Amino acid sequence: MINDTIPACDLLVVSPHPDDAEIGVGGTLAALCAQGRRVWALELTRGELGTNADPQERWEEAVAAADVLGLAGRVQLQLPDGFIDANDQGQAAAVVAVIRRLRPAWLVTAPEPLRHPDHQATPGLAARAAFLARLATWQPALPPLRLHGAPALPDPVDRWETATIAHVTPEDGRPSLLFDISAHWDRKLQALACYRSQLNRDDGRRATVINDPAFLQRIEDRARRWGRQAGTAYAEALTTLQVPVVDDLPQEPWR
Repeated sequence: MINDTIPACDLLVVSPHPDDAEIGVGGTLAALCAQGRRVWALELTRGELGTNADPQERWEEAVAAADVLGLAGRVQLQLPDGFIDANDQGQAAAVVAVIRRLRPAWLVTAPEPLRHPDHQATPGLAARAAFLARLATWQPALPPLRLHGAPALPDPVDRWETATIAHVTPEDGRPSLLFDISAHWDRKLQALACYRSQLNRDDGRRATVINDPAFLQRIEDRARRWGRQAGTAYAEALTTLQVPVVDDLPQEPWR
C-alpha cells in the first residue's frame, strides 16, 4: 500500500503552457535538481493556440528543456489552451488526478499571474485542485496526457495534502521567499534556448511578445532585481499561500 504521507516529488511546478515553467522558475528548478530534489513539471495545455509551432514541436522542446534542467519528469494535459478556468470541475479533476499520483511537498505555479488569461487562472485552479486532492470522497480518473521521464505515473493515493503552495511573484509584488539561482543562471538560459519556436524570430516565425529580443532581457533584468534584494547576482521570487512555522531562528539570511 502506498504511504499517503510521504511525497513522491519535492516540487511540482504547474504551468498553463510549455515554456512557462522555465520562464518563471527555470533557475529554481535547476538549483533544486542539482541538489538531488525530485522535481516535476505539469503543463495544463498543449499550447495549441500559440502563434508559432504546433503542439508536437512544442512538446519536443519541453522534453529537451526538462532534460537540460534535470527534471525527474514532465506531464502535459490536454486542457483547452486559452480557456483555463479555476471553476471548471473537469479541469480541477485532471489536476487532482496528477497531484494524487505525484504527491508533491511543494506546488508552485508559473509564470507570474499577469497578462494572459491562462496565467491569471492557473494559480486558482492549482489551489482548488490541491484542496480537492485532500478529499478522499472524490476520486477522479486520470485524463489523457503526455509523459516524459517515466514509463507511467505512480499509482494514486486516496488523498494528498500538499505542504506548501506558491506562485511566481509579480514584478510589483512582495516575495515570501527568494531563491538564489546565481550558480544556475546559465542552465536556465540553456533550457529557454530549447524553445526556439517561441523565443526566436528566425525561420519565418511570426512576431510575438515573447520572441522580441527585449523579452529575454526583461527576464534577466527581473532576476537581477530580485538578486539585488537577495544580495546575490540572480534570484527568483515566490509568494506562498502559507507561512512557515519554525521552532528556532532560521539559518538562511533575511534581506
